[in-house]
Amino acid sequence: MTTIQLSLPPKLVPVFAGEARYRGAHGGRGSAKTRNFALMSAIKAHMFAQADVRGVVLCAREFMNSLDESSMAEVKTAILETPWLRPFFDIGEKYIRTICGKVRYVFAGLRSNLDSLKSKARILIVWVDEAESVTEVAWAKLIPTVRDDDSEIWVTWN
Repeated sequence: MTTIQLSLPPKLVPVFAGEARYRGAHGGRGSAKTRNFALMSAIKAHMFAQADVRGVVLCAREFMNSLDESSMAEVKTAILETPWLRPFFDIGEKYIRTICGKVRYVFAGLRSNLDSLKSKARILIVWVDEAESVTEVAWAKLIPTVRDDDSEIWVTWN
């Protein structure tokens, strides 16, 4: 087994330590939370694929009208800036997936796509960015959708 050493901001180290159903962080601009959550989502996607686990990493916000308004650019940048991670991903203009095809990313706005998310197969991680604007109705529908025993719900907010 290969060991990778990561450099996370000290405040985020406990967020990603050990197993957890929920992980979260808050902070304003420049707090490094978004870039580090994007990086950790890619690392977890890689780990799932290496363990022969298939599924989806769902990156969501309350409002998202296009991929330009999603976390996609952050995830792409995190992968491309991590030399050991880059070879494990297939990155296109409108998609991100592991080279082996076992794990793929989905980017969605909760306000307009919530009911369609209920049919997503095997959500491994849902990362809700800008979570301060997510409604109680959205949470009530989203949380039961992330139902597998080893799935996680990640939340970042300002």
